[in-house]
Amino acid sequence: MTVLAIETATAVCAAAVVAGGKVLSEFELNAPRVHSEKLVALIDRALAAASVKFGAIDGIAVSIGPGSFTGLRIGLSVAKGLAYAWTKPLAAVPTLEALAWEAARSGVVHHRGLILPMIDARRDEVYVAGYRYDDGKLEERIAAQSMTMEELVPIVRDNEYLVITGDGAKKFNDFLQGTYPKHASRIPLPVDERFQCKASAVGLIGERQLLNGNAANLETLEPMYVKDFHTLLKTQHSTVQ
Repeated sequence: MTVLAIETATAVCAAAVVAGGKVLSEFELNAPRVHSEKLVALIDRALAAASVKFGAIDGIAVSIGPGSFTGLRIGLSVAKGLAYAWTKPLAAVPTLEALAWEAARSGVVHHRGLILPMIDARRDEVYVAGYRYDDGKLEERIAAQSMTMEELVPIVRDNEYLVITGDGAKKFNDFLQGTYPKHASRIPLPVDERFQCKASAVGLIGERQLLNGNAANLETLEPMYVKDFHTLLKTQHSTVQ
């Protein structure tokens, strides 16, 4: 199965093509507010590099959140448009799960460890979930939610082996360094490229979903905001003032 993957949940704007569990191509930009302008061009490049013609893919995978509500809506709108135009199934991939999968396939995860993918949610909060990786599969242990830095401390205290990743990882690590340095010293930070969201990880998870018949309903699919959409709007408005 050949899958086109789209990632726009954070400052990363990316597209990839995967097939048979392998990454055929991937292109990305890590810059804020370029998604609406650059995403389609990245999709074109990914398809061309993979030698896949428009409409010849078997399905589409899109990062569904949590993350930037503007980025999520752009990515989902493009993914839905392509799915309708090409009559292809669409897989909705949780952004935090894709981050955890990228960390797991990088080989830095202890077999008994907990992966905590984090996305910056502004102020002292991050979007976070918890996964364990075993026998090539991720098992969700903590559902996606918004948590403060302090609320995350018991998770760190109660788990001996931890890996943190995502663009909220450094923010949390800085908090631990300043407040709980003993905890910070035992949590490895991944190399820079492992911090960010990857379209290829979205595609690999999406391919599995589609092979298992787990296609999303195009008419009802919405981004996974975690925080209330209207609360996010009010928070961003108050921040600008």
